[in-house]
Amino acid sequence: WRLPLDGEALSPSASPEVKPNAETWLDFTDLVFIDPVSTGYSRFVASGEDARKSFYSVDGDANSIALVIRRWLEKHDRLTSPKYVAGESYGGIRGPKVVRQLQLQHGVGVRGLILVSPLLDFREFTGTSLLQYVATLPSYVAVAREAKGPVKRADLADVEAYARGEFLADLIKGEADKEATNRLADKVAELTGIDQQVSRRLAGRFDVGEFRREFDRRSGKVTGRYDASVRGFDPYPDSGSSRFGDPSGDALQAPLTSAAVDVLTRKLNWRPDGSYEVLNGAIDWDYGRGISPPQSVSELRQIMATDAKLNVLVGHGLFDLATPYFGTKRVLDQLPAFATQRVKFVVYPGGHMFYSRDGSRQAFRSEVEALIRE
Repeated sequence: WRLPLDGEALSPSASPEVKPNAETWLDFTDLVFIDPVSTGYSRFVASGEDARKSFYSVDGDANSIALVIRRWLEKHDRLTSPKYVAGESYGGIRGPKVVRQLQLQHGVGVRGLILVSPLLDFREFTGTSLLQYVATLPSYVAVAREAKGPVKRADLADVEAYARGEFLADLIKGEADKEATNRLADKVAELTGIDQQVSRRLAGRFDVGEFRREFDRRSGKVTGRYDASVRGFDPYPDSGSSRFGDPSGDALQAPLTSAAVDVLTRKLNWRPDGSYEVLNGAIDWDYGRGISPPQSVSELRQIMATDAKLNVLVGHGLFDLATPYFGTKRVLDQLPAFATQRVKFVVYPGGHMFYSRDGSRQAFRSEVEALIRE
């Protein structure tokens, strides 16, 4: 089954009724879904603060998922079956780490890794990193161009070239270089359609929140974070501070939760205790106290070096501002030559959940099937 997600028509009161999914992966593979602790219906069995801290940490989380996978394979006599790991969003951090744990600690080989709208490296989106602006610019322009008609990644070749070239060079020169700053600010305004004076005030450096508010501010609307092609009303359009939610994400909480519970209880007749957590923002997640924010690029290199037969498929949506596709492209471009030929990178019209669009869902399904049937 799948829940139809219809862009601008999304609302908390939208029907949560699921429909048959013609693009199910069950036609070519078995599927096992794992909800990490405190998501879905997954809850703690262990007690004590140490267990809680472990589950709510980057490495502890990955270790727990790897252990669940191994135990499931043992229980169901599937250790000799071909195995693929898929992860979405934060799954870009979790996925490579889980595969590495399976390889080294659990004696389980994985043939392929499928990453959907992944974040591989938090470092480029923290602090004063200039790479955050490089990563997001192509998606900003994709949103602007889609307002005039359908957009494919190929239509953004000029923007990608500018982002990694002259744009980055002008960013590096710093705001003290007025000529470079005005040049890039004016170019960003031209590409996005945002007022030139606003772009100059921000020195052409739009973080995601600023872009979402300024892009359609004339209409009193903000763009989505998960899908910037979706617009919603700014509840405080005259406020000097940003006090808006995500029209592409907040509106999904109710229908997604209701749909998941309905499938599990009414269609599958499984009625666990407790509430279903589609997205849990209440937990105190430990991203690590070290100098460097979490990243999984190291593990990605290691798992591909360890297993020369392991292939990776990465899929992104053009309008995703939560995990911009060009940020991932930059990371993947830095992989050593032995790995690049085994990584396939695909980008489709859509947002964080690009598969909500019929054409994108169908195309990505074909890529996954090709990977598994190799």
